[in-house]
Amino acid sequence: MSDKIHVLITDDEPFNLELMEEILEDDYKVDCVSSGQECLSFLAQYKPDLLLLDVAMPHMNGYEVCERIKGDPDLTLPVLFVSARATLEERMAGYEAGGDDYLIKPFDNQELLAKVANLVEFVGQKKTLNKQIKQANEMAMMVMSNSGEIGVIINFLKESFGQSSFKALSQTAFDALEQFGLESTLQYTSDNQVLGTFDSSGIYKPVESELLELTRKKGRIFHYNKRSIFNFSHSSLLIKNMPKEDEDRCGRLLDHLCLLMEGLNAIVSSILKEEEIQAFSELNQSIILSTKQRMLEIKETISQQKNSAINIGQKLMSQLESDLLTLGLDNDQEKYLVGLIDKNIAELNAVYDNQEAIEAFFNDVIHSLSR
Repeated sequence: MSDKIHVLITDDEPFNLELMEEILEDDYKVDCVSSGQECLSFLAQYKPDLLLLDVAMPHMNGYEVCERIKGDPDLTLPVLFVSARATLEERMAGYEAGGDDYLIKPFDNQELLAKVANLVEFVGQKKTLNKQIKQANEMAMMVMSNSGEIGVIINFLKESFGQSSFKALSQTAFDALEQFGLESTLQYTSDNQVLGTFDSSGIYKPVESELLELTRKKGRIFHYNKRSIFNFSHSSLLIKNMPKEDEDRCGRLLDHLCLLMEGLNAIVSSILKEEEIQAFSELNQSIILSTKQRMLEIKETISQQKNSAINIGQKLMSQLESDLLTLGLDNDQEKYLVGLIDKNIAELNAVYDNQEAIEAFFNDVIHSLSR
């Protein structure tokens, strides 16, 4: 028996089947069928690990096939939709049907391989988390029975105050949301860059991260059937199971979730500002150290120049005194020449003596930078 991951590909175009099979067959066991009904018949007999499913097929489209699969408790395989339909509405429809990811045609080989590998990893992680999810749900129901809805939000605000990491902040939010029985995904952004995505189950579907990015500019609250997305300046929240059938409870939850997100977003802004201040502080420290080193170098250079000038003057006088006898000068000429040189050496020393004030300034600055 092969130990390879078993992938089933469903597409009504023979060329697409051949192409995807050729890309995947080296790393996976691959089977192909050409219609939705053939896919369901195959799944009734075999248990592949992953399904690649075309959307636009006759008689039964990919969304209908996926809904049939997700409605069968015996079928737990993840579904990767492969479609040329790239709009937000199509992705939302795929997600609503139960899809786990969405790949747009045309695609390159590495993109397909990466999507398949991500879902294989997702399945493995999901199996190990099933027991933890069950325990978390039981705990959430117990906590919910002992605290009011407002109390949950107040407790979240209290517990989250002062937190400095997105992971810890997310877990605090998930603890609160699970008390409402809500499944959720949180995403943090700054300057349109995603800083992190976290899920209440421990792992998020790739399509959930994409949907949060695509709907960020769709307004403060974006609804799609039982899904609701709350968008704030640096954070977005996806609720996957809003109780739309209970209008009163749904209305209360909308108010609670907006309050929760107001507090969470304020803490995210604080975290980002603290990181900015820390980066600026480190830059300033680096500049101070560099300035101190440069001023020490300048001080040393000035000192060396002064000593060199004094040595040159002393050597000149010594050489002159030894050479005067050979020049044949009379006494007046010797006195004039020696006096002229003495005068200039004295003026040179005076110049460097005046620089003592500069040296004192350097000493004061260096001392200040060392504090």
